[in-house]
Amino acid sequence: MEALEIRSLLTTYGLPWSDPRSLSISFPGDGTPIGSEANDIRQTLDAVTTRTRWQTAALQAFQTWAEVANINVGLVADRSDAFGTAGLASNDPRFGEVRIGAFSQPGVLASAVPFQPVAGTWSGDVLLNSDVPWYLGNSPAQQAPGGKGYELRTVLLHEAGNSLGLEDRQDAGYVMSAQYTSPRWSLTAGDISAIRAIYGARQDIWESVPNENSATATPIVLTATESAVGRAVRSGSLNTADDRDFYSFVMPAEKTSATVTVWASGISLLESRLRVRKEQGGVLGSDAVASVFQNNGRVQLTGLTPGARYFISVDSLENSSFRVGDYRLDLDYRDPAQLTPTTSANHDSAAYSGRQRLQNADNVGLPQLFSTGLVDSEVGQNDRPATATALQSTPGFISQSRYEAMGAIATAVDRDLYTIVAPAGAVGSLNITLTALGTVRPDLTVVVMNQAGDRMPSQLKVGSDGLQSLVVPNAVPGQTYVVGVWQRAGAVQSTGNYLVTADFSTAAAQMTVLTEKSLAVGAVDADLLSSSKSQLFRFDLTTFSTSAGKATLISIIDVRTQQLVRTISAAGGVTASAFVWLPVGDYQVVAKAYAQGSTVTGPVSYRLLADVVSDDDGPGY
Repeated sequence: MEALEIRSLLTTYGLPWSDPRSLSISFPGDGTPIGSEANDIRQTLDAVTTRTRWQTAALQAFQTWAEVANINVGLVADRSDAFGTAGLASNDPRFGEVRIGAFSQPGVLASAVPFQPVAGTWSGDVLLNSDVPWYLGNSPAQQAPGGKGYELRTVLLHEAGNSLGLEDRQDAGYVMSAQYTSPRWSLTAGDISAIRAIYGARQDIWESVPNENSATATPIVLTATESAVGRAVRSGSLNTADDRDFYSFVMPAEKTSATVTVWASGISLLESRLRVRKEQGGVLGSDAVASVFQNNGRVQLTGLTPGARYFISVDSLENSSFRVGDYRLDLDYRDPAQLTPTTSANHDSAAYSGRQRLQNADNVGLPQLFSTGLVDSEVGQNDRPATATALQSTPGFISQSRYEAMGAIATAVDRDLYTIVAPAGAVGSLNITLTALGTVRPDLTVVVMNQAGDRMPSQLKVGSDGLQSLVVPNAVPGQTYVVGVWQRAGAVQSTGNYLVTADFSTAAAQMTVLTEKSLAVGAVDADLLSSSKSQLFRFDLTTFSTSAGKATLISIIDVRTQQLVRTISAAGGVTASAFVWLPVGDYQVVAKAYAQGSTVTGPVSYRLLADVVSDDDGPGY
């Protein structure tokens, strides 16, 4: 049995998120699948301290990095889809880029997955070891009770750095030092320099000139469109703890009331204070947000004078841990009954319960996405190959290797068609996923065609969670493919929203060839893979054949228990990907070649690529 070479399987660090000003955190419900394990973060940490305290500690960990780098992290709800489920690389409405969970992981305190194109929606996730004796100090000076245990906020701060792309340091004294030594809640100059090397220093990208007092206030002048609606929205940011933003507005003729709202929920963790003043001085109204979990603020004003000037100020709450972040300022002259409530969606997911996931399952992400509204209401604009919407490849990935779209089927006859182009380095298959969204999810189907509208040979699988996976074998480099989404024949619910992703398998430089062989049909080959600690592996299996009648099956077997951990199969021309958590130990990687029928002859050639996508730190972290 050959030992597979895994020394080169190192997690890739230093890759920035494609949209670092709109990152988000969510807490999936207990029971949410993490590979073959189940999330138990609430069971683990509710026994340590109150849920509000440990969730706040997790948010403080990410906010500490956001204070010094050009990033924002907001809090969103989580639908409790399985960790690593197919989805958008960022801004997926079902959960945050960073999902925080826990499960048993021998040999580590926690694991984090930095952003990597090969990691899918695992990117950003932070997973604590639920077997560790955790404690949450009242200060970094507080040591573990009885001298045994690990301080939670300290470990979360380190893992947040990994999640954002920072590699561990081998020297001591830093948040990102590879070994846990003592509690630490603040960054060193070296930590700050490292995160800024990836994202740059924090900037106020919305403020071209300072607006820190009434004399320099930014005027809110409504456009013709805004005037017709009666509402203006402006983006802003508090860049430091002492920053303050001023705005001015003049009451329109015949208007005597206005509502001013600061929206921060899902945008950042900012805890703000909103004030509205007269031009001559004197506060007309103010609102300080309740907490980081409910961080929208609103002031409703009546008895205002048409033509008079008023000032709005936004600053942060003193003594808050969340004094920096982006926000949206909303000036609204409409009837208050028309306004969206400021209460944030419930971020604290209920326990996972299979397909009927959460009590608040689809009240997450964009409000218009999961209520009765559709992402778009067009019908007939992109329903033919000639009028298909050309998708742009997703930032942060090899050019043309990944495409994403979020759309809606608005009527029973609506069709959405998209064009995508295979990259020059396409190897293996085109892999497409379709996920239906909404409180009542639409019955949709996905197909792939050529530009003439002819359907291409493909394999469709529907998972127990409703996820549809479509595989087109032997993708042709440079070819244009048309992806179509419409209602399924016999659909009960024909309208609704969806996510669609398309991935072309490529010879990604990050992944390492574990083995590449040819086997006679029915032959078996076994290799040995050793994992030095609990790690998340990605495996890509490709069977090289123009015939769908040939296939390779890989079985991963725990040597100690002889239990089957995972199987991966790929027919001819197909690349199949699988993410597998492997605890410390040795594993047999067994390959077997198959053929369909006696007319399929010749050997079966395959290649197995692998990569470790979680941080592979020692017992320290």
